[in-house]
Amino acid sequence: MPGVPISDAGFRHGVGVFETVRVERGKAPWRAWHVESIRESAQALGLRVEEGELEKIPEGDGLWRWFVTETGTRTWWSAGLDKVPGSYSLKLARVGVWSSSWEARYKTLSYLSRIQGKREAEGMDAEVAMLNEKGELASAAMGNLFWVKGGVWRTPARECGCRAGTVRRWVLERSGKKVEEGRWGAEELDQAEEIFITNARVGIVGVGRWAGQKDKRMILSAQLAEAFRAASA
Repeated sequence: MPGVPISDAGFRHGVGVFETVRVERGKAPWRAWHVESIRESAQALGLRVEEGELEKIPEGDGLWRWFVTETGTRTWWSAGLDKVPGSYSLKLARVGVWSSSWEARYKTLSYLSRIQGKREAEGMDAEVAMLNEKGELASAAMGNLFWVKGGVWRTPARECGCRAGTVRRWVLERSGKKVEEGRWGAEELDQAEEIFITNARVGIVGVGRWAGQKDKRMILSAQLAEAFRAASA
């Protein structure tokens, strides 16, 4: 398929969606979930996914990225995998999300607010927690947020402006943990025993430091990360 024409609204206005699929040894164990995710995102924007373009998994290790715009479905293979951070340092972002926007709920090509948030983080091993217009926790810049408070596992509800990521889905459906989805402010993270971030690129990574506080424990998140790696093997 040829490149994206300048007339494509994906090029001109960011009207498009994407998925990032982690591939190891030529295997993409959550490919079906990624297909469901990009199908939902494309439908919301009035786009059509050409699923035949997403069937042949590349060989080796790397990130397999899918893009859907009005002129078609394209893929990009980025060989090699970066080392997964041992932990993240997390702080509150100055930039936020609008909970009902496509950009908040889906992986759209209009990605500037996420890039802006990530640049605030200042480092590969750093992330930011983003709030919505109501002051509720929505997500990290490049992933979904989870935390444990008083022994209760929690994550923002989709309605807060987070994305239905595949790793988030695994935690909710396959981890064996009872996770409460809801609406909370940033003070939740002040009081959390553990915090962790999920996305398809890194899997599950614990937060070692939140807003300059003393080191957070990462026992449960490390156990969960190991379980996810085993399920993905």
